[in-house]
Amino acid sequence: MSKSRGNVVNPDDVVAEYGADSLRLYEMFMGPLRHAIWDSKTWSTGGIEGVHRFLGRIWRLIVGSPLYDGTYRDGTIATDDEPTLDQLRTLHKCIQKVSDEIQETRFNTGISAMMEFINAAYKWEKYPKSIMKDFLLLLSPFAPHMAEELWSRLGHTTSLTYESFPEAKGEYLKDTSVVLPVQINGKTRGTVLVEESCSEEDAIKLASSDEKLSKYILGKAVKKTIYVPGRILNVILEKQKVGR
Repeated sequence: MSKSRGNVVNPDDVVAEYGADSLRLYEMFMGPLRHAIWDSKTWSTGGIEGVHRFLGRIWRLIVGSPLYDGTYRDGTIATDDEPTLDQLRTLHKCIQKVSDEIQETRFNTGISAMMEFINAAYKWEKYPKSIMKDFLLLLSPFAPHMAEELWSRLGHTTSLTYESFPEAKGEYLKDTSVVLPVQINGKTRGTVLVEESCSEEDAIKLASSDEKLSKYILGKAVKKTIYVPGRILNVILEKQKVGR
């Protein structure tokens, strides 16, 4: 944008149409701040619409879809359930990434990390309040007004500005999942994704519920199993008697 060329976009107009958080978020999403003195940034109305839709997805994730009259319910659809291990890993990987990118003033990639978190969260059946709380603290430097409103909807009576920024916990940053080969009578028929600490019983259940492997196991008599944690599962079936 250039005043001399007459193509200036009035920020007041942008705020009126998309909100201050969308304008703030888009300007940080345009590129790393440390290179702004050398790199020019091209304003795109489509770009600000994109981050505006992203904020809308966050709102619906915590508040829910609009009611029949277009308004939104009070409070939140987030639950008091304990978060799953997968949810904690998704959150803490996001915390680590956003924290690193803020430190290096690479706000655009920090926002990308939050977008990845929201994409993953939309696949969850439940949204624990503890997870949503920490995510809003990540969001607050980028979209403070919306984060504050959602924070209050989670039941908080004081401002999130008094809260500490979340810290990533190392135990949730380790990827402990492994691909376990599954053999039937010594022949590899497929693989299942398991935790390194997965028990033999759980490994067999996962194999039995797998679409490709179940046809070899279900309804068959199992003679024995050979299981090496994190390495292999071999299911030995009883030989079927051939009728005369």
